[in-house]
Amino acid sequence: MHVFKEEQKFNQWWVYAIVFFTGAGSTISIYNETDGFTNFKEAGPILFGLFLIGIMVYLFSLRLKTKISKVGIEANFRPLPFFKREYRWNEIASCHVRKYSAITEYGGWGIRGLFPTKAYTVRGSYGIQIVTKDNVHFLIGTQKPEKAKATVKRYTQKHEN
Repeated sequence: MHVFKEEQKFNQWWVYAIVFFTGAGSTISIYNETDGFTNFKEAGPILFGLFLIGIMVYLFSLRLKTKISKVGIEANFRPLPFFKREYRWNEIASCHVRKYSAITEYGGWGIRGLFPTKAYTVRGSYGIQIVTKDNVHFLIGTQKPEKAKATVKRYTQKHEN
């Protein structure tokens, strides 16, 4: 049995830069507001700092997991269980790996799109394009386009016969 598995995370330098500069700017602001972290008259700065830490942990824990197997194709943005998509081969009208533009087609990376066109992407410009028999379009970004293409080809040919 041939199974394709891939796990991607947001680890581009610019994501780290945004998080770093936001955190640094917020820390300086909280430092100035609290007289050097010594005078916490209000809970606001502490709550804001905790909120930023939560956002950073959230960003660094996000993972796009993709699996292509004899059953079908699964995509899941972890740790968010409600962003899981599963398509069985008998539900898929067409499937192929293609080059895409995240900015012009989907407005960026991440969980994108409205019904019936959606995308789960992390980075890059290659994706697994799925079109269901109900005409739902779903793209899953991949950093391994050749391996994904070979696996998709294997299973689409098997289910065409």
